[in-house]
Amino acid sequence: MKNSTRLAAVLTISIAFFCTEIVVGFRTKSLALIADAFHYLNDIVAYLIAFLASHLQEKGYKPSGFTYALHRAELVGGFFNGIFLLALALSIFLQSIERFIIIEFVKDPLLMLIVGCVGLSLNLISATIAQYGGHRHEHGHNHTSIHAMHNHTRLPPPLNPHGNLGVLAVFIHVLGDAVNNVGVIVGALVMWKTHSPARFYADPAVSLAISLIIFAGAIPLTLKTGRILLEASPIHLNLDSITEDLLASHSVLSIHDLHVWQLSQNVIVASFHVEVPVGTTLNQWEKIEGSLRECMAAYGVSHLTNQMFVPRNDRFGAL
Repeated sequence: MKNSTRLAAVLTISIAFFCTEIVVGFRTKSLALIADAFHYLNDIVAYLIAFLASHLQEKGYKPSGFTYALHRAELVGGFFNGIFLLALALSIFLQSIERFIIIEFVKDPLLMLIVGCVGLSLNLISATIAQYGGHRHEHGHNHTSIHAMHNHTRLPPPLNPHGNLGVLAVFIHVLGDAVNNVGVIVGALVMWKTHSPARFYADPAVSLAISLIIFAGAIPLTLKTGRILLEASPIHLNLDSITEDLLASHSVLSIHDLHVWQLSQNVIVASFHVEVPVGTTLNQWEKIEGSLRECMAAYGVSHLTNQMFVPRNDRFGAL
């Protein structure tokens, strides 16, 4: 199943349940339902962004001037979604504190319970849809000779081949919503089955827990997408180790201006300058470059740009 198809299905379910939950939330005066509903609203925006980005990427849409097409569209959507989630979590958190000070009675805990159960069922269905259809790709590398001693042989696979931060963000949201629904159900049961005047504190308690859950999901998502957008080197890669492996290649004297960054969740890009001995022929350079590309491919680098240099008067000069 295509990413865009999965996202469209989850989006449809979310819109339908949001409308139901927001109406019931205001009718019962349940802050937990209202908080969960606005969380759904934020999810709907996130799903819509992810859907459009995934759809355009699958269609191969490449606007004029976008030489890398729309590889980062889902990252941008994931980053702004994380920012929206942080703002939403803060708002819910403050409203929950206010409800602890000025308690408000929930009118119909049974209706709240029913909505929570329906929401939990729909979220479990959405989580299944969001994760369905992943494909595993095994990338085997048969490294012999000098590559057998390289640092990359001790690394785990650098990237999830079918990883997608847009779909990942949706999956995280759906699971978070499911946990929220469990909280709504527990709070509704407490208010429905108990008779203590303090039972209505269960509603702001649940909404407070929802805000903390949103914080827990939004912070890592924002940091991860923000790091990629800032073109930082992938966390799992050590540039010193990469340089050491490249220098171990035959006829490589030095490596300069090494840059490694992620274009998207699945694409790592690198560039560097290579110093080779004076008199290196083009045929020899082709063998050197092939070895370097093989080494970088083992680190998960799919796009590599390098430039050959030879010493000239104790300075570097392009060949």
